[in-house]
Amino acid sequence: MTCPCCHASYVIAAGDVLPPDAEMTCHRCGTGAPHPAGAARVLCPGCGLFLLGPDLTPAQRDKLTVTEGLTGLAARAAVQAAKARRAARRGGIEAGP
Repeated sequence: MTCPCCHASYVIAAGDVLPPDAEMTCHRCGTGAPHPAGAARVLCPGCGLFLLGPDLTPAQRDKLTVTEGLTGLAARAAVQAAKARRAARRGGIEAGP
């Protein structure tokens, strides 16, 4: 697994995955969503919404917001660069990095 922000690589084995030992209810569909205690994000198995972990402090929520925002910017930049390279190939123009 590679971090989209800093590009650090990680190997995640089955022993690194935490068991779901807590549960919360999705505010959109009402489905119970099992998760590891202290999880930052919880995926609802009913509707697919990524819920905010219930045990986060305000400081952790702020940090998560910044991290997810940076990840979104990095993903957008990668997509834009790929589109520019594709357009350059189609038009016979050299694209930058």
